[in-house]
Amino acid sequence: MVTDTVCIPIKQCRHYCGFRYGSDSFNPYENYITGLHKRQPINKLKKDFEDFLIFYRPQNFGDIFNIKFSKHIPLWIYPWQYGYDFNPNNGWLEDINKVPDIITHFCKQGIKKSRIEEEYFWLERAYNLMKQVGYQPENNSCIQVFELKKKKESVFIVKDGNHRLSSLSALGYKEVIVKRYLLEGINETNYKNWHQIKISNYSEQDALMLFNTYILGVNDFKRAVEPGKII
Repeated sequence: MVTDTVCIPIKQCRHYCGFRYGSDSFNPYENYITGLHKRQPINKLKKDFEDFLIFYRPQNFGDIFNIKFSKHIPLWIYPWQYGYDFNPNNGWLEDINKVPDIITHFCKQGIKKSRIEEEYFWLERAYNLMKQVGYQPENNSCIQVFELKKKKESVFIVKDGNHRLSSLSALGYKEVIVKRYLLEGINETNYKNWHQIKISNYSEQDALMLFNTYILGVNDFKRAVEPGKII
């Protein structure tokens, strides 16, 4: 992997789901940790987080960003991604025990309470660590990102370190040192060569809509008509 280490504004960072960091817009991780920092009632913070989880049930990639594509595009298949697997159910698993991440992967059975409790543990641990000793990328692993570039504007998708980044933002940090994966960087000027466009899985319009939604970031989420169950 070819990487470099750079200092970037937190407000230019994005979760895979498009949530912005360092802003007043909705971000489930950052909202929870900011609430901790402000000493808001923990029961209210958990209720809000779980309300998000049960109503966040995206059926396609457009639902992730609350935008409408011209066709069904499966979760987590990017227009610049190589490969030919276009499984319409990508991101949804049959076995609730195999869900790797309760924010990005889903199961019709619902959401395991134990996984939610794990999430609280990780969020609170990250906040307490950043508060007590600060962010020490020289001693621990760096937050990892890849870059999306539109002319002179860039945003950075967080590959690893969302909990720490949320904590730093809640603590008032404006910049963060990250490890940037250079070979994964995407420049809008090259969109006609994006693989999923070339094999007709994406239209150019849909691909650019997704790209530009990441650039702008999302402010909220699409609420499912039927909530998932916590089991």
